[in-house]
Amino acid sequence: MSMPKALGARLGSLHAAAFLTHGFYLPFFPLWLQSKTLTPAAIGVIMAIPIVVRVLVTAPMLSLTDRGVSARSLLVGFYLAQVIGYGLLALTTDGILIGLLVAAISVGQSVVIPANDLVTTLEIQKHRHLDYGRIRAFGSVAFLAASIVAGYLIGLFGIEVVVWSLALIPILGILATIAAIPKNDVIRAPDAASRGGPPKVRLSVALWIMMAGAALTQGSHGALNAFGSIYWQSAGFSDTVIGTFWAVGVVAEIGVFFWLGRFVGRGSGGLLLILLGSATAVLRFTIMASQPGLATTFVLQALHGLSFGASHLGAIAALTAMAPLQARGRAQGLYGSISALIMVASTVMSGAIYRAAGSMVFAAMVPLGVAGLVLTLVALRMERAQPQSGGSGG
Repeated sequence: MSMPKALGARLGSLHAAAFLTHGFYLPFFPLWLQSKTLTPAAIGVIMAIPIVVRVLVTAPMLSLTDRGVSARSLLVGFYLAQVIGYGLLALTTDGILIGLLVAAISVGQSVVIPANDLVTTLEIQKHRHLDYGRIRAFGSVAFLAASIVAGYLIGLFGIEVVVWSLALIPILGILATIAAIPKNDVIRAPDAASRGGPPKVRLSVALWIMMAGAALTQGSHGALNAFGSIYWQSAGFSDTVIGTFWAVGVVAEIGVFFWLGRFVGRGSGGLLLILLGSATAVLRFTIMASQPGLATTFVLQALHGLSFGASHLGAIAALTAMAPLQARGRAQGLYGSISALIMVASTVMSGAIYRAAGSMVFAAMVPLGVAGLVLTLVALRMERAQPQSGGSGG
């Protein structure tokens, strides 16, 4: 394997290891909680803990890389915490202790994906042959494969296999981190190397507006994530069809990553990708609210590649181009926290709206897409008016 392909594969393994965990966790961890005879209310609270933790800790934890903490050390430490945390979780049935352990595990999980994005985008700026979309697609493929494998393993060994798998998968993350990130690799600008304190670099107003716009577009998926399957089931679609809906979305996401991922680290195309994602979200959730049939729903799920995939790529590309290198970790962490906060709000709001209005919950997500579109247009205008305000470029 050539050096460029080898580096791309190593970076891809970072994302694959992280999303293997999510492939087990997101579909099946609630079922494991249910097996511990926890009430629906308790399960809801425990499932909300990781999102709240992500809001609180992503920015401060990831900003450590701006102060000279090695991303390799950060990731290895948090993966080890997951191994220990999930191992302990497998041995307990007490609801309060489960909640506390989930909170502790979530601190490490909240940093892994944004740290992988940070490492990858910095390597892309150093090695122009790399393609972020193709690297990040390793994660989506791993998620899809893990969710399928997890279902088979549960059928063979029971629901307990979920937590034991979650305790073992981070070992793959440690190996991928060691292979992809050189020892003592410090992610900060050379002129910050001699400073002991945090970098005194302000993020531009346009960057803040961009992060808010992209986060609002991502947050517009809150109703779909929380109530998509429930709504489709009530509409008469079978479990097999519902599973296929989700698979279509992931496959479309992978396709968009391959097609548009080259824009990351390649100039100012990120804001345009967010605009594409925002406009698609508005269209997608407007039609979803009208209770579409089978064929239309498949098409709407294929649009996930743009509403989610393009807006995610756009946010990463814009962060790479607009955030100063001395504050890249802080900017990446802030975006993660803002996105999580909006996702919490949209998900909570969705619960009340779905109980009252059913499919109109998707219409309630449309204003978030519109707001994302407007804010991104504002950021684009500001960047074009003051092109020198960008960060490190790219």
